[in-house]
Amino acid sequence: MTSMQEYKAHRKALKAQIKETKALLTQLEQELEEEREEMQHEQVEHLEEYMEKAQPHLEDLKTLSTSALSDFKDSLHNLMEWLKGSKSK
Repeated sequence: MTSMQEYKAHRKALKAQIKETKALLTQLEQELEEEREEMQHEQVEHLEEYMEKAQPHLEDLKTLSTSALSDFKDSLHNLMEWLKGSKSK
């Protein structure tokens, strides 16, 4: 059987371990958060690089879509003119 003094000493030691473990957990959580933020910054930097590299291709796509839309508009106009001509005959 343990004495009251042994019990109190054991309890005090356990509380100290709990306190130490909580402090370690807090430290590890902070380190994890710092690493997560650092990774996010790296990903943003990579994204900015990709956007810079994609910019010329986006300009090409814009030119192509503008040209295609203009051709479609002209074709639609020609079709309407043809239909109007067919109706008048």
